[in-house]
Amino acid sequence: MEPVIFKAKDDGSDVLISAAEVAEIIPDADMRFCLVILKNEEKLFIQGTRADIREQLNIEN
Repeated sequence: MEPVIFKAKDDGSDVLISAAEVAEIIPDADMRFCLVILKNEEKLFIQGTRADIREQLNIEN
């Protein structure tokens, strides 16, 4: 699966993520951002709701 470009919460930089890398997506309290934990244990705070991120990455469930 192709990586998708997301915006980092802190500085707005581009972050490439593919569905195969994602271990967990945890919404932030205000629901506009999510903590994405990758399988390599890297943690990324990106813009977007959990549903939006899952849709863009084509992740079901």
